[in-house]
Amino acid sequence: MTDSIDIVTCLSEVEQIRSTVLRAHESMVGKLCFAFCEAAGFRSDYSAKLLRAAALHDIGKVTIPDAILNKPGMLDPDEWNVMRDHTRLGHAILNKAADETIALAASIALHHHECWDGSGYPDGLAGDAIPHQARVVGLCDVYHALREIRPYKAALRHEEVVGKIVVGDGRVGPSKFDPELLSIFAANEQMFGRIYDDAA
Repeated sequence: MTDSIDIVTCLSEVEQIRSTVLRAHESMVGKLCFAFCEAAGFRSDYSAKLLRAAALHDIGKVTIPDAILNKPGMLDPDEWNVMRDHTRLGHAILNKAADETIALAASIALHHHECWDGSGYPDGLAGDAIPHQARVVGLCDVYHALREIRPYKAALRHEEVVGKIVVGDGRVGPSKFDPELLSIFAANEQMFGRIYDDAA
């Protein structure tokens, strides 16, 4: 466990140097995942591993050019293809470590943008074909990404984000998420709001 903590710390420092916004997002998603797992009654060792592993889900973005990573507007198709590749690049950064937690982080980095209905990327996996840990991180990632300010969008209120995830808005919606995890999120959505607000 000490080795995995040291590796996460080192990679987190790389992210901090590259982008304080990226590091803050990674850290918050890890905290949300830990709280989600605890609320769901998952094993405590799983929760602890996911806290660290989820905090590296976007490590591949350290390779994305600033002009794309920080673009103050929507990405064009070519830029979007570069951005989407952060999943494979993150996996490439992490997948050579023998440590169990980092191996978990590698899987999460690759698959956290897959969707339950098969509409995600990079491999278009659907349903149970998506690793469970990636399904948890994907849900927490969407919540935080919608709450925070991004170069291309304003921050949304908690109630708006919950509505998008649980009810849908044509782009984000319940078909994207594992129904069991979605039910846990809906039952604990106020906890998500408190965690976000306490960190603000």
